[in-house]
Amino acid sequence: MKLLKLGFLLGVALFSASAVYAQSGEEKPIDEVIARVNAGVIMRSTYEAAQREALEEMKKQGLKGDELEKKFNEWKPRILDDLINNQLLAQRAKDLSINVEPQVNQQLLRLMKENNCESLECLGQKMREAGYDIEEVRKVLTENFSRDQVIGQEVYGKIYRSVTEKEKREAYDKNLQYFTEPGEVKLSRIFIALGKDAAQSLARAKDVATQAKGGVTDFPSLAKRYSEEAIGKDGGKLDATIKITDLAPEVKEALENAKIGDVSEPIKLENGYYIFRVDERKEPKVVPFEDEKVQDAVGRFIVGQKAEAQIETFLTKLRDEAFIEIDPRFQFEGSKVKSAQIKRTPYSEENAKTKKKKEKEEKKKAAEAEKAAASNKP
Repeated sequence: MKLLKLGFLLGVALFSASAVYAQSGEEKPIDEVIARVNAGVIMRSTYEAAQREALEEMKKQGLKGDELEKKFNEWKPRILDDLINNQLLAQRAKDLSINVEPQVNQQLLRLMKENNCESLECLGQKMREAGYDIEEVRKVLTENFSRDQVIGQEVYGKIYRSVTEKEKREAYDKNLQYFTEPGEVKLSRIFIALGKDAAQSLARAKDVATQAKGGVTDFPSLAKRYSEEAIGKDGGKLDATIKITDLAPEVKEALENAKIGDVSEPIKLENGYYIFRVDERKEPKVVPFEDEKVQDAVGRFIVGQKAEAQIETFLTKLRDEAFIEIDPRFQFEGSKVKSAQIKRTPYSEENAKTKKKKEKEEKKKAAEAEKAAASNKP
């Protein structure tokens, strides 16, 4: 079922909103709040689901044993950090009045189509069968799209708008290979199949190549006479224009610098020998710096280089301005998120009596001070 890919799509494994239970004599709900992020919370079940997802991904990468354990322990602090960061970004999206409902609905429609459903009720049923809750899916999709839009607006957008013309020009000059349209060729070819005697096939191919290079007999006539493939009857001409970068490595090496009319030596590929002639050639072309697409690509390239550090700066600012409290059991060494240190005094009748007595004494002192001040007036 397509829904089995949903965990990967959402980035974390999804749990039903209901509590998780442990069997220890009697059933006890073990789901609990492990972190508070402003008005939001992170549940233990969400954290453990993200842990499992990370562990499964590491196993898919081939990690196991001590290596898997080491890598997983390195990732542990990052898992909770990422959940907290996502909460902060989702909250920031609300502050910015970002609406991602159209993107969420589009994603759900895509899932409906992939699962042959014509209604959300049908999709919800199939999700339940696969172990997902559609409202939880909607929530995670909303958080993911919101996160991306906040980062795009608050980080990528600001970097892009601050890129100078000088930075663009320097990036363009250093990376001209990425702004060069590859050369193209039109080719004709003659194919000599590998027979029982490979040496004899090679000798035959060399003889045909020598005739083609000599020019006594034109290439199309040689193709019609010797080529052992269907297009040989039409003179071996390939209709399509081919980018030089798309040629097989052996062919590219032989033809990269060939001129129009040049004929290659026999080139051995899987099923035989090929002799190529360059019929037409278009040289590589550097797209000018002023081109609109180049301007956009260079800008995005620079943004990509700067983004990682800027995103971390932005997240640090969000964390510094937020109230974040983490259960001490989940405060890991190496975590970037620091918990607020809150001293809690358990309630007791004795504490309540002491507090009332202190308040009474403070009121009495205030009244005496007010009386003394009044008696000193002229």
